[in-house]
Amino acid sequence: MLCPEVSNFSPPKVITYQKTKLNIESVNEGIKLNKFYKSIIITCPDEIKIPSPIEEMILEDSDYYKLCNCPLTELVDIVFVESFVKRGSLYCLTADSNCIVQNCTAITPDGVLTLHILEFIYQTLGLEGTKRPNNYYEIKIDLKSLKHYKKICDALCKLGNFDFYVLWEPNSEEICPSSIAKYFHDKNIHVAVCSLELRYVSPEITEIPSLEGAEIEEIVEWVGMLSHGANVTPKEAYVSTYTQPESMKPLESSRISILIVKGFLTPTIITQLCIKLSEYVLSRDLNNYWASISIQSQEESLWKWNLSSPSMFQSHNSSMSVFFTKAGQTIYSIGQLKYS
Repeated sequence: MLCPEVSNFSPPKVITYQKTKLNIESVNEGIKLNKFYKSIIITCPDEIKIPSPIEEMILEDSDYYKLCNCPLTELVDIVFVESFVKRGSLYCLTADSNCIVQNCTAITPDGVLTLHILEFIYQTLGLEGTKRPNNYYEIKIDLKSLKHYKKICDALCKLGNFDFYVLWEPNSEEICPSSIAKYFHDKNIHVAVCSLELRYVSPEITEIPSLEGAEIEEIVEWVGMLSHGANVTPKEAYVSTYTQPESMKPLESSRISILIVKGFLTPTIITQLCIKLSEYVLSRDLNNYWASISIQSQEESLWKWNLSSPSMFQSHNSSMSVFFTKAGQTIYSIGQLKYS
């Protein structure tokens, strides 16, 4: 067996930041900065099961759809724009793509169609765009004030068909979100219904660290270890050098419940969950109580690192962990580019 130090490679370069004593509005503004997420991990100490109001919120109207072999011209169709782009929040992203080597597309709730196009293909389209890293150009089309319709359709026809993940949040509660699936079905485009995947984890632990006196990145790592079913109390340091986080006043409980949700997630449901978790923590009497949500980005999607950076397609890993306490919220964010 190799000595662990032989493969103790340096970690990749990452971007991290930490903010404390935030109100829930500031937390949700950070989440709304981006539009496409793929998983969340909700952690509730001193619980055998995730509280039912939180679980019900996740399951309510959470279906999304996968369009197969859909022409891009369908996304600029006047009827489509009037029915869905202008009457709700539309989230549309190319499915199972790689934005390092492939063309990619997204529609965001502001009604903008973003094309991420390889340079040699961009030069054949006749549309105005912005130079991006790795031999790509970005084209933005405002669907709510569409101009030069025929020219745009001719250019989009050259790009072929794509698979998309789509989720629509209508402005009116009287309209069913599944209307968008029927629209594409009537257009003879194959539509598959996708549901969020939920997995419940109730690990056996001996102690729950508090946030007081603890390093926040160690708590984030500890939650991740529990979520993956890892042994957080290894007896042999030669095999694993992991140690549990230390805190000044651990929670007086040895129960913890974790819910892992995977799928096509929007900022709307995540911000609602943050509000619900914040309210839940305020209702608890246990000293030093906290709950958390960890949010993972869609890795091949439009991404904006901060307010001053542009939103562009990037192959990346990014996660944000939010810890809710009675004294305010703490954010720990970490991310990296897969290719630079």
